[in-house]
Formats: sequence, C-alpha cells, structure tokens
Amino acid sequence: WRDETTFTLAPGESAEWKLVMEKGQKVEFQMLVDGGRVNFDLHGHGGVNSVTYEKGRGSTGSEGEIVATFDGEHGWFWRNRDGEDVTVTIQVRGEYSEFKDAS
Repeated sequence: WRDETTFTLAPGESAEWKLVMEKGQKVEFQMLVDGGRVNFDLHGHGGVNSVTYEKGRGSTGSEGEIVATFDGEHGWFWRNRDGEDVTVTIQVRGEYSEFKDAS
C-alpha cells in the first residue's frame, strides 16, 4: 500500500479522509474495521461536481476501487453508530497526489 492511516472513533464520532485525484485516475483501497461497525459514505466533490460512489451501514470493512469521475477530492466520511470505540484502518494505492485528513 502507498498510504495507510488508522484512527479510533468513539460512539457518535466521525472522521473524513480524502484523496486528491484527477478525472480518470484510479485508486485501490482496503478499509478494515476493528471493534465494531461504522457507517460510511464514499464520495467525491470538486467545483460544482459531486458524486456518491458507495454507502455502507454497519460495515465491518470494505475493499474496492475508485475511478475519479472529475478532478477533485474523493474519499470517505465515517461515523461510529455503535456503543463502543471502533478502530478504522484505510489503505490506499494508485493514482492520486495527496491523501489527507479532511475532518
């Protein structure tokens, strides 16, 4: 993996991480969830453009690919809806210029 980040969300807390990508660029990802489940929204925005790639409820992990449909920031918003702390690890590789905390 090119980049990886791990963070813990207390009940009700949220986090957001984004990749800066150009139209047509591809990224592979793996999301690991330890200690519970999270809701997530994998989306992109840039200028007047926005897109939802995938939404998950009660997810214990996911993997896949993002193909940027326009120039901008593409990534995840997570929220812990469980009653216990949850640790999320996101791993990414592919075509992007930056992977950043957008919370």
